[in-house]
Amino acid sequence: MSAAETRHMYCPICATPLSKQQVNGENRRACTNPSCDYVEWNNPTPVLAAIAQTGDNVVLVQARGWPKDWFGLVTGFHESGETAEEGVAREVKEELGLGCQVESLVGVYSFFQLNQVIIAYHVLLDKGDVTLDKTELVNYKKIPIEKLQPWPSGTGKAVQDWLKTKGIEKEPVSFLRTKK
Repeated sequence: MSAAETRHMYCPICATPLSKQQVNGENRRACTNPSCDYVEWNNPTPVLAAIAQTGDNVVLVQARGWPKDWFGLVTGFHESGETAEEGVAREVKEELGLGCQVESLVGVYSFFQLNQVIIAYHVLLDKGDVTLDKTELVNYKKIPIEKLQPWPSGTGKAVQDWLKTKGIEKEPVSFLRTKK
């Protein structure tokens, strides 16, 4: 069973069991009660990402549970009642302890592996020291823009697209590197 199939076994509206049904030409989990019209659409979750620039560097973060050599962009879920720009600034403040200026939208990217849509921004960090949110992150590093290397999934495409705006063309590096 997929995560979507285990999320609800019963209708969250009327508590009747859900079953797979044809809805708009697709197999969807839907309520079996004829008087209820609940359908589990399994829409992607919006995630905000920040290419967080400080001077000539980009700050990458390492989340809890990631392999020790994996670093990525500051990311977080888009919350109700905020614009995407407000949300990315909130995530930067929460995760790095710094304010930022949202410079531009980099792009919107599908991340099918986690059923997410990533909305990526370029942000300029305020001056100051990074203070990591230790409940989510274990480390960070500053990478010179010219050495920043995109990765093949998730926010890696945003990094690749942003580098192109700087005149830097790079192919994504594989996650499967051989050790020498």
